[in-house]
Amino acid sequence: MAGVRNRRAIRWLRSQLPELIASGVISSENARAIDGYYEHDQPRVNFAFVILAALGSALVAAGIILLIAHNWDDLSRATRTGVAFLPLLIAQALVVFTLMRRNESRPWREAAAIFDVAAVATAISLISQTYQVQGTFADFMRTWLLLSIVIVYLLRTSLGAIAYVIGCALWLFARWSPTENPMLFWFLLTLVIPYVAIRFRSDCDSRETATLVITVALAAMFGVGATAEFADANVGAIAYAGLATAIYLCGIKFFPQPAGRLHLLALLGGIAIGVVTIVLSFESNWHMTYRVASVPRTWAANLPVVVELLFPIAAVCLASFDLLRRRAEFSLSAALFPIVTAIAWAITHLCEFPNDRWRSTRCSFAAGTVMNCYALLLGIDILARGIRTNSIARANFGLLLIAALAICRFFDSDLSFVARGVGFIIVGVGFLVANLLLFKRRTAS
Repeated sequence: MAGVRNRRAIRWLRSQLPELIASGVISSENARAIDGYYEHDQPRVNFAFVILAALGSALVAAGIILLIAHNWDDLSRATRTGVAFLPLLIAQALVVFTLMRRNESRPWREAAAIFDVAAVATAISLISQTYQVQGTFADFMRTWLLLSIVIVYLLRTSLGAIAYVIGCALWLFARWSPTENPMLFWFLLTLVIPYVAIRFRSDCDSRETATLVITVALAAMFGVGATAEFADANVGAIAYAGLATAIYLCGIKFFPQPAGRLHLLALLGGIAIGVVTIVLSFESNWHMTYRVASVPRTWAANLPVVVELLFPIAAVCLASFDLLRRRAEFSLSAALFPIVTAIAWAITHLCEFPNDRWRSTRCSFAAGTVMNCYALLLGIDILARGIRTNSIARANFGLLLIAALAICRFFDSDLSFVARGVGFIIVGVGFLVANLLLFKRRTAS
């Protein structure tokens, strides 16, 4: 489809036209023909205008709420009920008008969606206050989200979808507790995934799509944390490793970029891999929990464990699929992260469970050693890939990972100040030498 062409590639091609004319590769007539061909190929709405339209509708909704609240105590119950549904009726009328007369206008759809979502929240709040309906903030968010997801699909609103995902995270924070089952969060988040897929197929290169998928990825990270805390099954490390790797691989596979560059989703996954790797390099994160292994688990407690394990399985499948087809464009060391974490997890289970919940064992030390070695190899691999692709940012990230590992081990061990000082000097020299080489290579090219 012509409307799904890579916009970034088109912008790059059009920026190269003056240089191609000056070099004599193409004539001015050919350049004008190329520029004219792509000029109207992708008519797009200014995203800032869409945001302003949505913001305007939100301010109108807030103004209506304030006007209602001004005389709220003087109104009868029947009047309050009518007033509560009045913004919702206006919003529904605006939605019908938008679908019938302005269905192809993104600003109209986004504004109508935001206004309707705000009207739904207003109706729920006012009816609950009028009839003294008891409930918590989490109950309010759950009802609001279930009613709002329809608007996302009906009006095809990306801002509404982003707001919905943020609402899912807010519901999770409101319910975050080791005793509260977070499975409803995954159900709510899954409801928006088909829209993300639709948005990806129609316009995978837009900022809106990138913002939406990154918001979903961040919400999933919080969800894994709550799920691991509730499940209490010692597989949270594997789940986080799998999720970070899956995000990185999805960014590489579904959002390809020019050589040496990464999509924001892949960049987020790469940073997550580095951070989780450093966290898991501490031995204390591999101490066993005796209570988990000794207490029988119910079906409700096992379902969150299944959700946790889905992420490393998905990451391994994504990497294996591209490796078997010999189309792997990702870092193999990064793709191995969930497997290395699973090996470290298996090593911890070679020891008997200690009586003390947080007691250190020789197996936890061995698992920490495995993660330290992996973190070092990962940093070296990223550094080498940065030098090979002439990417200063990637090379510095590899050095930063090595430096973070060195800092953690220097303050986590009994090394002398001399040894720590020598280590910092070596890492600092590595930064300087790597950047000097990259700058020289760029200057030469």
